[in-house]
Amino acid sequence: MAEPVQPRGDHPPNGSGTPGSDLLGPLGSALLKLPEPERFRLLGSFLVDLAARQEAGARPAAGPEAEALSKKLQRLGEERALLEDALAAAKADLSHRSKQLEAEQQRSAELERIVNDQRTRLQAAQKQAVELEGQLVAKNEQLYQAENQVEQLTVRLQRAQLAADDRSRVDEVEAGRRELIVQLEELRAAHEKLRLDKDAVIERLKEELAAAQTATGGARAAEAVLTALWERLARAKPALAPGGVCPSVPAVEHLFDALIELSRFAHDFDQAMRPFLGSFVKHNPLLARPWDVYARSPGLHDVVREVIDIEHGKPAGVLKMRLLGLQRWTLAAIIASDTTLESIAHELEEQLRGSVGLGADPNRRVKDYLRDDGQHLFHEHMRELRGQKLAEAYTHGG
Repeated sequence: MAEPVQPRGDHPPNGSGTPGSDLLGPLGSALLKLPEPERFRLLGSFLVDLAARQEAGARPAAGPEAEALSKKLQRLGEERALLEDALAAAKADLSHRSKQLEAEQQRSAELERIVNDQRTRLQAAQKQAVELEGQLVAKNEQLYQAENQVEQLTVRLQRAQLAADDRSRVDEVEAGRRELIVQLEELRAAHEKLRLDKDAVIERLKEELAAAQTATGGARAAEAVLTALWERLARAKPALAPGGVCPSVPAVEHLFDALIELSRFAHDFDQAMRPFLGSFVKHNPLLARPWDVYARSPGLHDVVREVIDIEHGKPAGVLKMRLLGLQRWTLAAIIASDTTLESIAHELEEQLRGSVGLGADPNRRVKDYLRDDGQHLFHEHMRELRGQKLAEAYTHGG
């Protein structure tokens, strides 16, 4: 790389009049018009390209400097890429949280609209009930007045019958009385009809009010149930969630997603361990029966489905016992494998000094040992030892 040209003393420090200022001025103005990430990306690409060209045409003496500059530019490019990835991840997370906020706001607005609608209907029903009560009172007043008139006319009729023998007057009074009686019956029928209509309207309004209260109470009951269930997470040892809060819908969705992932992981882990455990167990007959019981047991997916079944759900202790069985077999296998691995040196020495090795012939050599399949015998011996260690670990609870 060529030595950088030092600025002469006769040029101003701001770079005006320096060599190449006519080129760098428009370039700087163009870069300042771009957004900051795009500006740094173009500037970095330009410097990398410039370094590559300079490295290609530089003298051998300037090779280390060009290589250092290239590595520095490469490092800066990698840091820029990491920053861009972090920025993209932050933007994605912000977008996701914004969508969640919009969904919650829409849900809150919908619930507020429902509550306002039910409140309006309740007020209208109460107003209508008050109006019907007023009409009923007015009809009762009219009925009372009609009965009083009938009583008065009856008294007047009786007095007229006693005071005079004029049958025409009596007939007129009797005809008026019959008309009043007919009107009274009509008023009574209208009153009864009005009463029945009022009762029907009141019952309908009561049903609508009860439905509205049930809808509001159902939402509150659901929140209470979710809060109580969330408290069980807070009381777990160790605690899985903070207590004293009502979980949101996304939190409940995350809880069920976690349950699904844990169930899938436990089931896959159980299925992956079964072939290894089966090969370990077959070298020890003491483990044949307990392993057969475990191997015939239902898969963890089936156990989870049995526990969360809506109509015939089993206690969670069934799943706990199934998981404890998997834990016991897995820990026993790990302990047996580790113990067997640590015993290789001692067991190999015992076999080499025993009847297979030097115990049969003090002058026996390694090639003689290999010729008589000593390594295969040692392999079978270690398998049997692993089965024995597995039985010991499983018997003592892993």
